[in-house]
Amino acid sequence: MEPVSPPPKADKNISKATFRRLPHYHQIASTYEGIGRKYISSKELSQILQINETLVRKDMADLEIRGRQNLGYEIQTMRKMIEDYLGLQEITEALIVGAGHLGKALALYHGFEPYGLRIVGLLDNDPEKIGTSVGPYEVLSVFRLASIVERHRIKLIILTVPKSAAQEVTDIAVAAGVRAVWNFTPTELRVPEGVYVRNEQIIAGFMTLSYFLKSISENEGAGK
Repeated sequence: MEPVSPPPKADKNISKATFRRLPHYHQIASTYEGIGRKYISSKELSQILQINETLVRKDMADLEIRGRQNLGYEIQTMRKMIEDYLGLQEITEALIVGAGHLGKALALYHGFEPYGLRIVGLLDNDPEKIGTSVGPYEVLSVFRLASIVERHRIKLIILTVPKSAAQEVTDIAVAAGVRAVWNFTPTELRVPEGVYVRNEQIIAGFMTLSYFLKSISENEGAGK
């Protein structure tokens, strides 16, 4: 799922719609750069994203990315400017709280580091999990959450705990200095102003897909 709105930021003022398209622009730029392309036109971007070319030009203008006549936008520059805007060139250290199947899978995922996200710890409250290893991580007690956040100045936690524990863990982490929560639980978290929550509603996403598949099935049945 994509972010509904950008977290507060003091530099370029871009629309929510433009913000939602940034990961797509970045993915296109990274892919094309990987095959040796130097430039890409607004027409190509519009065709790939299936949006109006004028909208692409507006997005690039909002980001202060300027094209060259008859060539288009320099791909490396576009990628770097998007990374700079999103803060991807800075290393963000994060803790995963919840060493269940999802927490373990995220801990073992190798695709975060190229985007500046470094997992530095995995915590849980299950005595049978504490002290065990998940890849390079030793599962630590969740009761150490506040001290680890404070000592290492952690600003982001990735929350994969049961629904019943989500708010309590969030409160502890925020009180210790966390400023952002990547929430994989079905809980609508309450956080103070200045703390950003990104919700990944996996079940809600499946429900949307389920409804879509149900609609297709009903339409196909009606056509027989």
